[in-house]
Amino acid sequence: MFRRRRATPPEYDPLVIDRHGRVIGVRSAPPEAPEETRAIRLWRRRRNLARTGEMAFQASLRNEFSAFHVDPAGRPRR
Repeated sequence: MFRRRRATPPEYDPLVIDRHGRVIGVRSAPPEAPEETRAIRLWRRRRNLARTGEMAFQASLRNEFSAFHVDPAGRPRR
């Protein structure tokens, strides 16, 4: 019955117009984003984890677990 209209992005207009209708500037074209590779994504993820301290927290958890964990498959089979 009642449908929401999808929000559409505003059309790109290079002229900047103030509330009185006067042209006050010109926008430049938006810069092209660099192509994102898998290595860039991994690097950014590691940098963000290190910045928040999550990487150190995960490492400390791993160290605590390895101190008390006994691997039953670690001994050779006969």
